[in-house]
This record gives sequence, structure tokens and C-alpha cells, in this order.
Amino acid sequence: MTRISAFLLAVLALFALVGCGTAGPPKRVFPPEARIQELRLQPGGALILLRIENFSTVPATLEQVALGLRLGEGVVLPLSASPGIRLLPQAAEVIELPLALPEAERQRILSAIAQRQALRYRLDGTLGVDPPGRDQRIDYASALSPAPGLEGVLR
Repeated sequence: MTRISAFLLAVLALFALVGCGTAGPPKRVFPPEARIQELRLQPGGALILLRIENFSTVPATLEQVALGLRLGEGVVLPLSASPGIRLLPQAAEVIELPLALPEAERQRILSAIAQRQALRYRLDGTLGVDPPGRDQRIDYASALSPAPGLEGVLR
């Protein structure tokens, strides 16, 4: 084997060795999403199970929830918390938030349950998530339907 062939072989082996190394998967940070997983009527109000989804490839911390909830065409109801929970990469967490319900909103929920109809809702506000260390805007609309066999529950 000539010296040039040996040198080229060594360079090729070095490139192959470097190609085997990796710095891990790329780190991608995407805004989280929030939606209502469940609404349970309780005496004097309701309990909201809020599902927070982290689509990033890195963990994040949910520091602040500041959302407005509108049920149907009703008034905007505040949902706020400082949970400080860790969101794993590409995973979801559910947090419980108490909700004070005016009587008109309670009747709107009871009517949807009695008529077995979906109740439209809209979430609008921000989630404080780190990283990226700033408030992420949330504007989400969907519907909740009565849960069969569960009294006072919409999912």
C-alpha cells in the first residue's frame, strides 16, 4: 500500500468515525397548546381539567396560566394559576383549575347536559412557559359534550 493510499484510508476512517458521533436530536421549541379536557359542575362553581400540550423536543416549565373562558355566547370567565409544573418533551399534562360560575353560566351548562348537546367554548389568553421564557398566546375554540353516565360532566 502506498503512502497516499494509506493517508486516504486514514482520512476516510476519520470521516466515518466523526459521522458516527451525534450531538443528540435537534432541539426544537414550539408554543404549547391548551384545551379543556373536562368541566365538572361542583357546588358553587366548576372544576376545569385543563390539558397543556408541549410539542417541543425539550422540557418546559408552565409558570403562569392567564386565560379567559367563554362558554357559548356567555361572559368571559377568568382561569388563572401559577402551577410551576414541568412539561416533558412532546407530552401533555393536565392541571385542575377551580372556576367560579355565575348562575347564568351554570344554567347554560345544565341546559346543554339536559338536552344532550355540545357546548361551544373558547379559550383566549396566555401561558407563561420557560423556555422560551415569554408568554405564549392561546386562542382555541372547540366544544364540550355531556359525558354519558357522569352527572354534571362535560368532556
